[in-house]
Amino acid sequence: MNRQELKAALGEAFAVPPPEGKRAFLRALPPAPVSHLRFLLDQTGYIRPAVWAVSLGVFVLGLTAGQLVPADGLWVTAALTPFAALAAAAEGSRSAFHGMEELELASRFGLKSTFLARMGALGLVHLVLLAALAAIGGGGFFRTGAYFLTPYLLTDLLCLAALRRIRGKEGLYVCGVIAVLVAGLAAAGDHRVLYGPKSFRWWLAALAVIAALTGREYCKKVKIMEELSWS
Repeated sequence: MNRQELKAALGEAFAVPPPEGKRAFLRALPPAPVSHLRFLLDQTGYIRPAVWAVSLGVFVLGLTAGQLVPADGLWVTAALTPFAALAAAAEGSRSAFHGMEELELASRFGLKSTFLARMGALGLVHLVLLAALAAIGGGGFFRTGAYFLTPYLLTDLLCLAALRRIRGKEGLYVCGVIAVLVAGLAAAGDHRVLYGPKSFRWWLAALAVIAALTGREYCKKVKIMEELSWS
């Protein structure tokens, strides 16, 4: 018996039977754990480049306005922030726009988790950009920050409320109109009075109310997602 015949004979004598239930066993294995940070970074990567482009564009235009026309930089930047909020609202409702809610509900990480992760990432980036603009705005960090954050949150609030009632792309069109109207409000009136020190307490009051209502809208949206996941 030569070497090849011996090798073949040994292979036949010690042949391993095909595994039974291999696929079922592999499916039964628990998925590898994913940390909160890893999940957040993964979901951030799914945010569309256009959303990041709009966010960066608002920052660049606000920065340019502050350098070229310092006297008008505050209200110009305040009037730009609603469009960053519009981009965030569009990203948060992308699943509904494309009819992908059922697919995401059946995924490993549910619709609620992906929504909170993406909105958290966008909100954090927007907050950092607005804080940077407020720091160089020249009107005081907290006062300028209130001027920028109030129209941003107002747009976010109204878009969330609209998207909760109007589904599909029609809701996005309504959000576009909302952003334009809020931007118009931020740019209207006597800017020296509206963005003056004496008006700051009214800005703070409006910011507190709008922030509370925005948080309430987010809770409603999350509750709706939870109900969808159990239905």
